[in-house]
Amino acid sequence: MNIRKLLPILILLLGAAIIWYLMSNRPEVKRHAKTHRPPVVEVVALQPGDYRIKIASQGTVIPHTQTTLVAEVRGKLTAIADSFRSGGFFDKGDLLVTIDDRDYRNAVTIAEAELAKAQVALNQEQARAEQARIDWERLGNGDRPSDLVLRKPQLASARAAVAAAGARLRQAQTDLDRTRLVAPYSGRVLEKKADIGQFVTPGTPLGTIYATDYVEIELPLSEQEILELNLPLATAEDRSKAAGPVVVLRNRSGEWQGRIVRVTGAVDTRTRQQYVVARVDAPYAAAHQPLQLGQFVTAEIAGRTLTDVYVLPRSAVRAGNQIIVLDEQDKLGRLDITPVWESRNEVVVEEGLSPGMRLVTTPVGYLVDGTKVQVAGSEESEQ
Repeated sequence: MNIRKLLPILILLLGAAIIWYLMSNRPEVKRHAKTHRPPVVEVVALQPGDYRIKIASQGTVIPHTQTTLVAEVRGKLTAIADSFRSGGFFDKGDLLVTIDDRDYRNAVTIAEAELAKAQVALNQEQARAEQARIDWERLGNGDRPSDLVLRKPQLASARAAVAAAGARLRQAQTDLDRTRLVAPYSGRVLEKKADIGQFVTPGTPLGTIYATDYVEIELPLSEQEILELNLPLATAEDRSKAAGPVVVLRNRSGEWQGRIVRVTGAVDTRTRQQYVVARVDAPYAAAHQPLQLGQFVTAEIAGRTLTDVYVLPRSAVRAGNQIIVLDEQDKLGRLDITPVWESRNEVVVEEGLSPGMRLVTTPVGYLVDGTKVQVAGSEESEQ
């Protein structure tokens, strides 16, 4: 028989033998019994304690006093103080702007002369009136002299002339004083609107300044938050000078401490919130970073202290104000709570909880009540 014809048959037989051998000697797969491990959760043991309510808000720094300085007389600006520049500081009584006063000094001199002339005329009229009285008595006429005889109308006219001249002098002196614009308080220049050589008239804006003894920040709060603060000056009858709650203001530049001093007089119709005003003294003191006008700051206001309450992490409170706790057999159970205060990260509960109760902080999804779990960190959870 030709070996070429037998070669394919031999190859097929050899392959079949190899397959039979491999299948006969394959390793046995060991089957392990499937065991169920309870889910692992993290818990926190609850303990009562005191909790200081802290209310968060935010606002923008504004001046408590801001003034636009205007010229009260006409003339050319002859001098501007170095401090009267945008951002410049000045003290109360500092000379900021000077207007050419030559015309006003001349007006004072003229008014002084007119007053002196009117005073001389009054003295002369008083002498004439006295002489008229003496002459009437010398004639021996027993009748009462008339006002014209005693020159009373002329005397009144002379006195009125003196009063008018005095008023013109005072007005001239006032106009002269108005050529020197002095600072009404210690503060800082927000904006300068005029400079040397400019001719101004009454009402021309010269600049805007603001007081620096303290600044204010208006902070929006809800009605409930305002009630928690026991704020002063909330009603017309409550006008005590007691210090308001402490407020801590922060931004990227630094941190400042102030106090709430009053509540604004109206509720915002759009947000239904009311504003409280915080005051920060000495915002430009060298001891800390300046609190600049217009800066945005966050605020943390200290409210009343709650005693014997439980503070829960907000992440552990489910929808509908429910929490999940563990019983003594490590089984899940849902519990309804009634918060007395809530913040962004915390929920405060006064009743319905007990010391040592284990609060589940791990999300448990749709596990039903009574599900057996393991506590993270226990011996069972580490096996």
